[in-house]
Amino acid sequence: MTWQTRLQHIGLALGCVPSLLRDRRQRQLLAEMRQLCRRLPTVLTQPIPQAMVTLTPTVGEKRPFFPETTTRNLADLAALLERQSPIGLCLRRSLIRYHYLRQLDIPVVVQFGAKLVPG
Repeated sequence: MTWQTRLQHIGLALGCVPSLLRDRRQRQLLAEMRQLCRRLPTVLTQPIPQAMVTLTPTVGEKRPFFPETTTRNLADLAALLERQSPIGLCLRRSLIRYHYLRQLDIPVVVQFGAKLVPG
């Protein structure tokens, strides 16, 4: 990880602190997001289509949260704080964003891909 990336992560965390200190609901949402991060390794033992169905909120699960930017930043922070996870940061962040932004009725999709490595 480069120092620029570390600075971005620190900036994200510091940017979230004031609102987390003021708003109990944001702290609760962050805790809920971190719980989902911890459950991701179990969810991903299923085939990818089943795992995505598990992570896709049902109509009854849709609920108003904070604005999109706040929800996205909290999801990014939750993924960043769960460093002990065996799942990479990018996948953790994408799946947490997917689950919570879909609850805001934002049409988010996760795209999986593979690339050939020369050699």
